[in-house]
Amino acid sequence: MLVTYFRPGVKKSKEEFFNFERELEILVRELRREETRMIVIKGVRRTGKSSLLQVGLEESGVPYLLIDARALGPFSPEQVYDLMANSLSELIVKHRALRKLLEKVRGISIAGVEVEFVSRDRPVLVEVLGKLGEWGESRGEPVVLALDEAQEFRLFPRFDGLLAHLYDYSRGIKLVMTGSEVGVLDEFLGREKAGAPLFGRPYVEIELGRLSREKAEEFLRAGFGQLGVKAREEEISEALEIFDGIIGWLTSYGYLASRVGHRKAIARTLREGTRLVRGELEAFLAQRPQARARYLSILGMLASPLSWSEVKRGLAAKLGRIPSDKQLSHYLAELVDYGFAVRVNGRYVLADPMIARALSGGC
Repeated sequence: MLVTYFRPGVKKSKEEFFNFERELEILVRELRREETRMIVIKGVRRTGKSSLLQVGLEESGVPYLLIDARALGPFSPEQVYDLMANSLSELIVKHRALRKLLEKVRGISIAGVEVEFVSRDRPVLVEVLGKLGEWGESRGEPVVLALDEAQEFRLFPRFDGLLAHLYDYSRGIKLVMTGSEVGVLDEFLGREKAGAPLFGRPYVEIELGRLSREKAEEFLRAGFGQLGVKAREEEISEALEIFDGIIGWLTSYGYLASRVGHRKAIARTLREGTRLVRGELEAFLAQRPQARARYLSILGMLASPLSWSEVKRGLAAKLGRIPSDKQLSHYLAELVDYGFAVRVNGRYVLADPMIARALSGGC
C-alpha cells in the first residue's frame, strides 16, 4: 500500500502521520504510563486530533475502545449504546478472551464477535465498563476508553459522572478525550466549576494548532514527493495562502491536486470546505436565533486579528448601537468555545480561513 500524507480520512499509521512528533511521543508515553488516568487532546477543527489519537493508540499497543461522537450523524444519547457496541465488537476481535467476561453482563448479547445492547439502561453501560476495568486490572494493562469529540457526550445525562467514577475507582480503565469545541470540552471537564463531576481530576493536556508556514510547505512538498508529483512553486504558494496551515484542508487539496491538477483542486476544496463550514456555523446559529446577526457581524470582522475594544467599536458601527460589555464578552467567548474564533496574544481572529468564505456566500 502506498504511504501518502494525502490519504483522505483519519490516519492510522505513523508513516502517514505528518509532523506533531512531539505530541505523538507525549501521547504514546502517557498511554503507557500507569499513573496517568486521563489525557485530553484539544485543537480547532481539522488540525489532526483524530489522526493523532488513532496513531497514538496504534503505536502504544494498548487495548482500547474508540468512540467517535460523529460516527452516526447528529449525536444523541441513544447512539452511545450503538457506538459502544461497535467498539466492543472490534475489541473482542483482537482479544477473544474478553467475550467470556462480557457474556456475564445481563442486557447485552454477543453473536460471534458482534455485541448488541439488548437493554439500553444506564446500569448496563456501567456494568460493561466495570467488566472492562476488571479485565484491564487482571492483565495489568488498562483498557483505554477514547472519546473523539468528547464534548458531545454532555448530551448523555450524567455521563461526566460516569467518567468521574471510572477515573476514581477503576484502575483498569484510562480515559482519553479529544475536542474541537475547546470551551465546551472544558465545561464538560468541569475545569472551572467546583462541584462538577470531573472537577479537579488531573489530566495530561495536548494541544494541536495550525502548521507554521514552513511546516505547511514541507507537508505539501513531502506529500507530492511521495506520489511522484512535481508541484510548481506558485501553486504551492497559492495553496498555502488560501488554506493557511489547516492540515485538513491541505490534505484535501493535495489529494485532489495529484489527480485533477492544481486549479481544479483549489476550486473543489474551497467549494466542499465552504459547504462543510457553513453547515457547522448554521448549526451553531440555529441555537441562538435572537443573536444571529450579532454573531455574524462579529465573525465578519475577524478576518484580521482584533482586540476586544476594536470588536466593540466595529459592532457598534454595524448595528447602530453599543452592546454591553457583558454581552460582547459572552459573544466572543462562545465563538472561541465552539471553535469559530481563537484568541492569540489578546486579539481575536477566525479559527479557519474557510469561515470567511462561508460568511461571504462563496462556494
